[in-house]
Amino acid sequence: MSFQLVYGDHDLVLPLALDALAEERLVDLMSIAIEPGAERSDLSRRITDAISILLECPIVGPTEKQLKYAVAIARELSLTIPPEVLQYREAMTAFLGAYAQTYRQKKGRT
Repeated sequence: MSFQLVYGDHDLVLPLALDALAEERLVDLMSIAIEPGAERSDLSRRITDAISILLECPIVGPTEKQLKYAVAIARELSLTIPPEVLQYREAMTAFLGAYAQTYRQKKGRT
């Protein structure tokens, strides 16, 4: 399932990794909202609240230690570090989780 957001000239489609229950509930809410004469304010309010919460959350960058480790991994494994890894701690954590074991194994062999 994906979510399409259209705002002026901007059009963004995002895949949603929803569990079955959440997906079913979202489909139910959307079905109610598209019925003729349906009250869309509840779904609209919920989406607006979720976006507002998302925008209010501070962006947490990676730590200096994570950055140094990622650079060492990238050099050793000949990887390019994606920009989001350098900006967001969650992306950095995923990057390190994906490559740290390979890095440690390779370092142990050399």
